[in-house]
Amino acid sequence: MRTVKLIQKPKQPATKNRKKRVAAYARVSTVHERQEHSLESQVDHYKRLIQANPEWEYQGIYIDDGISGTQITGRTQFQELITKCEQGMIDIVLTKSISRFARNTVDLLETVRRLKELNIDVRFEKENIETISSTGELLLTVLASFAQEESRSTSENLRWGVRKRYEKGISLHHRVYGYRWTGKELVIEPTTAKVVRKIFRDYLKGKSMKRIADELNNRSIPHFGKPFNDVAIHTILHNERYIGDTLLQKTYCMDFMSQPRKKNRGEHPMYYVEDTHPPIIKREIFEAVSREIDRRRELGVYNMPKVSRRCFTGKIICEKCGNNYIRTYKTPTNANWRCKSNRRDGIKGCRSIGINEEQLKILSNFMLGLDEFDEQAFYKEVDHISGDGEGSYTFHFCDGRQINRFWPSREKAYKAAIDRRRKTNDNGAHAWQR
Repeated sequence: MRTVKLIQKPKQPATKNRKKRVAAYARVSTVHERQEHSLESQVDHYKRLIQANPEWEYQGIYIDDGISGTQITGRTQFQELITKCEQGMIDIVLTKSISRFARNTVDLLETVRRLKELNIDVRFEKENIETISSTGELLLTVLASFAQEESRSTSENLRWGVRKRYEKGISLHHRVYGYRWTGKELVIEPTTAKVVRKIFRDYLKGKSMKRIADELNNRSIPHFGKPFNDVAIHTILHNERYIGDTLLQKTYCMDFMSQPRKKNRGEHPMYYVEDTHPPIIKREIFEAVSREIDRRRELGVYNMPKVSRRCFTGKIICEKCGNNYIRTYKTPTNANWRCKSNRRDGIKGCRSIGINEEQLKILSNFMLGLDEFDEQAFYKEVDHISGDGEGSYTFHFCDGRQINRFWPSREKAYKAAIDRRRKTNDNGAHAWQR
């Protein structure tokens, strides 16, 4: 018969309940919201509310200013708040309403559920919801859907208003290097305007965009507080603002949930308005720069006489990783073209194999119907070559044709021969070692 013993532990003395650690989250994304619910008033409200409760311990207020609530990414203070919660430093999170916490229903519920698993309560003042309660998530799901639809409606109204402003030729306040906004007027900023004029002059003198950027950086001239790069120079040289005109609706958002803007390539109407503000660059200079940009684009790599290049430079694209092929040397007279990622990081970067330059020329002759390789003919007729990294190459011609050809590289054939020798060696020593 089994023996059962009763074990009684001494009763532990009651410990004093620890105070709940409470933080608050606030967010405003528009000027109208800042006017109705100023950040100062929200901070003051939550600070007094938390500190007035003897059972609560104040853990700070996290604020995202000028950030949309449709996406969690980009809200640095929100992310920091969640991190503190996961580290066990917060027990309760206070916020004004569902729309202040997040307008995206999926993100909202995922975040709340994650915090609930950590036994952290999120309290929404306006809706009077405590997520830790049994009915909290059900109410939250229903009301969050309304908040998301409200955000969609607001976004549509705003976009409609923006389109109507564009139709009337009214521009939004986007910052432009060389100018500053004074009320509703775009006026010239003398110091940076001099830099803009120099950029246009230097480009017409034959300097590349990269060289112009490097020279400005060497002189410690910033571009909105950051170093210049060729992209910034490209944007300046293409910007019609510098001749006093404005092109409206250059970019657009896919929908109210998509924050990154896309370049407008005809998806929406654009409006060109002349003489909207004082010009920095004369129209004839701007047009001369545009013609020079087109000329250099037509020349391609032949526009850069001081740069070591071949007709294949920038023409061969790896289908595995999307990088260009670059020229490498096994010996001074033996050049290969290899994927940039493979050249830099080996097979960890990309498993594409390279192709010998002489073999690439033979392949190009075959595709172009030439007896002898002609760089000019190749560059004129072939837009680019895409390679699958296994020996298959597709020639994309400038006239729209695409022709595929399998052409194994010498490197691959050499490795295959070595593998065959290893497999046929019966004595344990490699054939090439004998």
